[in-house]
Amino acid sequence: MVATLFVEDKDLRSSDEMSASCLLLEMLDDPDCRFVAAWLFRAARAQRLWERALDDREFADDVGLLHADGIPDIAARARQIFGELEHRHRVAVIELHSDDCFIGREIGLLERLGFLARGRCSYSMALPKEVNLSSVRRAALEVASTTEIEDGLEVIHPERLLQMLPKDDAESLRARLIALRRFDVVSEHETRMSNAGQLLTAPKQ
Repeated sequence: MVATLFVEDKDLRSSDEMSASCLLLEMLDDPDCRFVAAWLFRAARAQRLWERALDDREFADDVGLLHADGIPDIAARARQIFGELEHRHRVAVIELHSDDCFIGREIGLLERLGFLARGRCSYSMALPKEVNLSSVRRAALEVASTTEIEDGLEVIHPERLLQMLPKDDAESLRARLIALRRFDVVSEHETRMSNAGQLLTAPKQ
């Protein structure tokens, strides 16, 4: 299975950075059960290690904004991402600036851990080379490093680690990708039927 997370391209950039609040996730091929199982299993392992890391009080204080209002659930977010793809024609818009206060932190952690591999203009779902306590701590510190002071308050901005799309652009691109996917399916079917017809009408040797 190959899944790609399309992000901001040159012709879609907004002059207002704050308007870029969405990611577009596309699954290109039929899901490979072994890949999906391994991806979700490693996400579950990352979650266990994340909770274990927070047992270290000094580290927990260093990344305090990540869990100030609850512990982000990496495994649950991985399941949610896959579920969105399954139920939305394998192309889903994910909005980070939503009522879900954990989504940005959890996707940021997934990206830093290597579950989302960044390409030239996209992210692909990938299996991290290793998921251990050190890599989880490093990912959490990197996401926490996006903290800024705004109106006297510390605010974390995990979206700064990601390339984003304005919502209208993300929805437009999603519609185009779904249309192209349907066209490819029809074209493939017509090609197969044409090839089958040629075999039936070919002279017997």
